[in-house]
Amino acid sequence: MLNKLPTWIEPKRLATDNSRLKGAIALTQMSRLQDSLSEMSGEVYIDWLFTLDDKQRPLISGQTQAQLSILCQRCLQPMLVPVEIPMALVIFFHEPREDEQLLPNYEVITLPNSQVSLVGLIEDELILALPQVVKHDRCPSNQYQLSDNGKNNFRQNNSFQVLSKLKSEHEKDNKKRNKNE
Repeated sequence: MLNKLPTWIEPKRLATDNSRLKGAIALTQMSRLQDSLSEMSGEVYIDWLFTLDDKQRPLISGQTQAQLSILCQRCLQPMLVPVEIPMALVIFFHEPREDEQLLPNYEVITLPNSQVSLVGLIEDELILALPQVVKHDRCPSNQYQLSDNGKNNFRQNNSFQVLSKLKSEHEKDNKKRNKNE
């Protein structure tokens, strides 16, 4: 069963306690994401584990999952896009120094305060994970889309092919006329 998630979190405290956040947040709470989606229904599911690394820096690892309704760029109809984001963040409360050792496969996030909005953090990750171009494999309402054998039909009904046929018929007629004369 999913837990009710807090609005604000303190990553350092959660990491010190080896806490796990597992639950769902409604997409309607994410106003910055609204312009990128065609519909703001559904929920985002998270399963995040907070731990400390050997230098006592908070780490977040886990998964973020959602079904986002985005407009297809080809037919402009909404489509559900599954988004699954593996989380691997190391948290700094100051800008990391150049000589500071960073963990491989972890992204750095700098937080200005010890307390952060969980919704804002999730929303940031979703915005970064949005695909640049979204389109159906086969658009359901695209009336101009070629069928599987549409390429053959196109070549058979090609207007230049029809002109070629007319030209050859015209040439045959001319030959007959010339023969008869």
